[in-house]
Parts: sequence; C-alpha cells; structure tokens
Amino acid sequence: MKLKKVLAVALAGVLTLGALSGCGTDKSAGGDIGNDTSGKPLAGKHFTVAMSASFKNFETVTVDDSGKEVYEGLDIDFLDQMAEDMGFTYEISNMQFSGLIGALQSGRADFVLSGMTATDDRRENVDFSIGYIESRDAFLVSKDSGIKTVEDLSGKKVACSAGTSYEITANKVPGAIVTTFDGQPAVLAELKSGRVDAMCTDGSLLQGFINDNPDLDGFMIPKDSEINKDVDKEFAIAFPKGSDLIEAFNTEIKALQDSGKMDEIVTKWLGEAYIGE
Repeated sequence: MKLKKVLAVALAGVLTLGALSGCGTDKSAGGDIGNDTSGKPLAGKHFTVAMSASFKNFETVTVDDSGKEVYEGLDIDFLDQMAEDMGFTYEISNMQFSGLIGALQSGRADFVLSGMTATDDRRENVDFSIGYIESRDAFLVSKDSGIKTVEDLSGKKVACSAGTSYEITANKVPGAIVTTFDGQPAVLAELKSGRVDAMCTDGSLLQGFINDNPDLDGFMIPKDSEINKDVDKEFAIAFPKGSDLIEAFNTEIKALQDSGKMDEIVTKWLGEAYIGE
C-alpha cells in the first residue's frame, strides 16, 4: 500500500510538470510574442510604457464589450512591432500628457511612447531615442481654390487655432493674412463658409479632414520648407536619464526605417501624403 501511494504521488508530480511546461508566453498589452525569443536583444523583458491615449491616429483607447481596454494607433502598431522584433512584452500606463515625464523620473514607467516631440527643454529631464517619424503640419483648402503650395498662400487669409503651434507656422507663411479662432471646429467652419482661404492643422489629421469633407483638399508642408526651419519636429521615445535601453531601441528604429516597415505603419494611419517630401 505504501508503495502504491508513493507511485501515485510521483505520477501526479510528473503530470503537474507536464502541464506547466505547456504554458505559453504571458499575454500582456503587447500580445503574445511567441515562446522563441532566443537571439532577441530584450528577450524576456517586461516594460511599463507610459502614454496619453488621446492623440487621434497615434494612440487612443476604447473599452470593449468585456470591459477590456483596447489601444490602437500608429504608436501602438510601432510598439507591437518592436516588441515582436526585440522579444519584450509590455503593459500600458495611460495618463495625462503632462504627467508622462514625471512617470519616468519617479520610476513608474520604463519609457514613454506617446507622440512626444524631442525638444531641448524635455532633454533636460529625459533622454530620447532617435526620431521614429517627423511631425508635420499641413494646410486644408477648398477643393476648387487652386491653392496647392505654401507659395500660393501669399495674400490669402489663413486661419488656425489660437495659442497653438499652428499659429506659429501660419505666421511664417510669407504674405499670408493670419487670423485665429478658438479651437479647430471654429477654424474649419470659417474655411467651409469661405470666409478664409486656408486652415493650418496637424498633418496627421489632414486625410481625415478630407475624407469627412469631400469639398476640401489640402497639402503637407514640405519637409525642407523654410517654415520648418529651427522647429523641433521629431517624435521620439523618451527614457529616464542614462537608460541603458536606448542603444537597443535606436538599432530597432533604424532597422524599421531602413526596411520600409515604418513607412507602412505611417501610411496605414496617416496616409501616403505624410511620407512624401
């Protein structure tokens, strides 16, 4: 009887080990990146990623029928691709944009990915990766306006939201007559009514405006335009000062850019025009 009991316990132990060995990689917000992470630079690492999920086309969050938060956008696809290539998993800490850098400094996040521009002021408190894309501004116009370039805006009425970076951009247009309004909906109403000739807006929103308003057209400001001179334009990943993760992420970002994968992600969310010159 004693021997039978010993054999039974041993068999139970074998079965338990077999069940445990069959478990896959833990699924986090980053999804299942698979069990084989050998040779990947950050294999087995799990990160807390801070973001402010309220930037249309870059990161937004909704709640599905089961009550689970679902994140989507350019930055999410970018993050998932890096997780797959580098072997890490992640969880998202969603917060106000103003709290992102503080989350890094306090150790509550490993890095920030949230459409953040790498400015000199921010560099005083965090370190940045190389840029993964450039932020771009654009002009929205009536489809029959004949306005196709920045030069065509000379002598035209250009509207924008008061107190935004768009106001700075609009005022750099040679010969433009700039007027401001409280918020983009008001600016759009002025354009559609014909009271202004153009609207300055974020390039990431341009295609959405055109899709929603068939009577409108628009164009991106060329990357080499004088309007863009001395303006911080690169979106980058922010890390705590002295982070040893930066080199690995820089290598991955460069690989995604060189392979064309980054362009695919950008085109999916922002349209082909965003990539152009």
